[in-house]
Amino acid sequence: MDVCQKHVNEWFNEFQRYDIVKRYASRVFYFAIKRGYILNNPIKLVEMPKRIIEPIEKEEKNENYYNKEQLVQFLNYLEKGTNHKAYVLFRLLAFSGMRRGEALSLTWNDINFKTNEIRINKTLTRGENGRLFVKTTKTKKSIRTIGMDEKTMLILEVWKKKQ
Repeated sequence: MDVCQKHVNEWFNEFQRYDIVKRYASRVFYFAIKRGYILNNPIKLVEMPKRIIEPIEKEEKNENYYNKEQLVQFLNYLEKGTNHKAYVLFRLLAFSGMRRGEALSLTWNDINFKTNEIRINKTLTRGENGRLFVKTTKTKKSIRTIGMDEKTMLILEVWKKKQ
């Protein structure tokens, strides 16, 4: 039994699905029992090792997000660049808090330049075969109006004229 435990521990360290390898070994032992070579299956007495999931440190969690200084630097870089469309999109995402699909589904009718508000009532999503389509938001709570800052609204107005 100690030999079996040793091997299962090795498989645990070597293979992602070590339990499948253990299952195959168990079948071999059952075959040996059928043939009368052994009386019992020693792998049945093995304790299965468990993977310990360590909590992610707070710093690691935020790796996919810019801090305020990084965001400002990124937006400044885009503003000076030639891809005005990307600048408008990322500025809108950063200052509105809306989801990417919500921003991409906006029409000019959703933007009120007089009140500096944007109405979010739909989202862009992928359907069968990767086709894109616009649909209503998941819940009624997702339908909302966002107040925007003047600079972002001015940037949107410039983009509207360019279109």
